[in-house]
Amino acid sequence: MIGANQGTQTLYNTLTFRALLDALARPGKINQLELPHFAGEAPSYFSSACASHTPINMYALGALLTLLDRETTFIMAVNGQWLAHTETAVQWTILRSGSTALDADHARQAAFAFFCNGENSQMLAQLSVGTLLEPELSATAFYCVESLADAEKREELHGDFMTLELRGPGIQEVRIVNVEGLAKSDIEAILFARQSYPLGIDIYLVDRTGRCIGLPRTTKILVHSDDK
Repeated sequence: MIGANQGTQTLYNTLTFRALLDALARPGKINQLELPHFAGEAPSYFSSACASHTPINMYALGALLTLLDRETTFIMAVNGQWLAHTETAVQWTILRSGSTALDADHARQAAFAFFCNGENSQMLAQLSVGTLLEPELSATAFYCVESLADAEKREELHGDFMTLELRGPGIQEVRIVNVEGLAKSDIEAILFARQSYPLGIDIYLVDRTGRCIGLPRTTKILVHSDDK
């Protein structure tokens, strides 16, 4: 049974890693992530929006685990605050990855940041954007959002959403993607972080059904509207 579980996890890691690479190589292309059933029940966080505990998006958390190892560092945030390393979600991630969790005072040293919801613009500004000599030292951030849909399927979205026009390497002319559950201030923070290219932060957006897009620092983003 242990061997079977290890085989399942290895296959999951391989498929997920490929999907994440493809997401950055083809910005705005919607990739479908698998659910990491082997990882167990999702940890939860307290949501100030609904005043209750909410399970973390396991598609996004599983994708993060694929990139973490004993040599990497990460930090997690929710409701505009960094989580202490003693929080359940952080301990859950440490246990399954062997990675090192950082606290608020060391956010700029984190290789990966995980935002449990889409209202953390002030936190993004605290992450590393790399240096001109070593831009690869920048952080990579995961945002958990409600829904993602391309231009032809925007009717699938039922709440307020933003329409993003994407241009740049990996995109033939232009790509349109609709995002529900991400604050406009977060997009503004992403754009601000990459205003001095090659500095910037690579972004993954993952929705509650496992749809994922990449927004590498090379991608130019224009917010069209948030109206249907």
